[in-house]
Amino acid sequence: MKFILAIYLFVSLFQPAAFAQVKLPDLGNPSDAVMSEDDEARYRKEIRQQMYAYQMIMTDPVVASYIYHLGYRLAAHSDKPTQSFDFFVVPVDVINASAYPGGLIVVFTGLFLETETESELAGVLAHEIAHVSQRHISRMIAKQQKATIPIMLGMLAAAAAASAGSSGDAPIAIASSMSALQQQLAINFTRYHEYEADRVGINTLYKANLNPEGMAGFFAKLMTKNRVDPRYKLPEYLRTHPLSVNRVTEAKNRSKNFTAKAYEESSMYDFVKERIRVLTASEFDGLSAYYANNSRAENNSAAFLYGRALYQYHSNEFKQSLATLEDIETDAETRVLVKILKAYNLSRIDSEQGNKYIEQLLTQYPENSLVLEETAQILMQSDELKGLDQAISNIRKLSYKQPDNPHYQDMLAIAYYNAMKPVAAGQAMAKRAHLLGQNYQAVRILKNLRKNEDLDYYQASKIDAQVVEYEPLITDEERRRERSPNRPGR
Repeated sequence: MKFILAIYLFVSLFQPAAFAQVKLPDLGNPSDAVMSEDDEARYRKEIRQQMYAYQMIMTDPVVASYIYHLGYRLAAHSDKPTQSFDFFVVPVDVINASAYPGGLIVVFTGLFLETETESELAGVLAHEIAHVSQRHISRMIAKQQKATIPIMLGMLAAAAAASAGSSGDAPIAIASSMSALQQQLAINFTRYHEYEADRVGINTLYKANLNPEGMAGFFAKLMTKNRVDPRYKLPEYLRTHPLSVNRVTEAKNRSKNFTAKAYEESSMYDFVKERIRVLTASEFDGLSAYYANNSRAENNSAAFLYGRALYQYHSNEFKQSLATLEDIETDAETRVLVKILKAYNLSRIDSEQGNKYIEQLLTQYPENSLVLEETAQILMQSDELKGLDQAISNIRKLSYKQPDNPHYQDMLAIAYYNAMKPVAAGQAMAKRAHLLGQNYQAVRILKNLRKNEDLDYYQASKIDAQVVEYEPLITDEERRRERSPNRPGR
């Protein structure tokens, strides 16, 4: 599945037809000095919904869980610890990150792979968190609403247009176009805002027991390398986050003013980095040669070997992957990743042996979200009803933990369908549509289900309750769009 993000050929896409499928939030009076918190929350919710709808988010549970926990570790020590956030990783090989009003923060996989330590990655996140907590972006949008909304939301129009089909170069072109437009937006950020985000972010790093030099070190490295995509001549991060020697020097000096202490970096960082390397393999050249290099294993043995084993699994080398896993030394934090990958391999070699191992994992980690989701992914492919029922049970647990996450409704719909439960699958699809703000579509799915004459009383009542909940939420705009003869798919 190809993931599309950002703005592709902005000038050609910025047409009413391109925006027909994109909801633009009403941000209130553009004369306001700062967006209200309600506007910020609404903006974040609608952008989040559409990122899920256009499959822009990396929903891999290991990656998603890691960025969520690192993000909230920092947010808890920020100037605004009560602020809620969404932290997403987007699978595009571009060195960039961005923040949006209300606490939506996006990190591109290219940037993740460019970092060398968790503190460097955390430095970028802390800087973006500071932009949110100091409400820099909200002030900019409130003051220049007319010019800013198309730029900030143009990526969604691009995704709508590109969903019909795009070339293999689309992700790079899209991300590069977004970088150019973000650079234009950056003109509206004052030098003070950038220095303030550095200062506040460095304090956040230190309070979260991460190395405060991580931010300055990463910025300095980017300035030195000044990476440019040779096809588009755009220095990605540097264009959207302008740096200067003075700014980097000040950040370095500020970092050295803290009292020295032991910093706590997660061992999970290196494992997640290798996982991203493998899962975005189409964006990288020479991955086979990379993992064949034994000298790398000596420098970073555990995480590197995990990456090699994961690569072997995706290359259908299941026995070789199991053998590689045996050589990995893990700690309490990363051990579960190795066990999950072992379950994947065993299930491909011998389904019965794999199922027994999955039972052991679920007994050992009954509430672990990674284990629940990953074992569900394996069991969803099962030909046995017992395995499918266990997958459904796992996903239902996850959906109770995160009731607003449409990804789990996707999984539920597939699991129910595989288990020959089409009504339950349809209800999950309807709930997913509701969570994406597509209530007209949700009600349409439910009313079609209701026509089934074989529904029992419980099924019919549940469907009726969903219709009663969702129908009042349908907007006039959505109704017009869905009834239009020019709607995609007609």
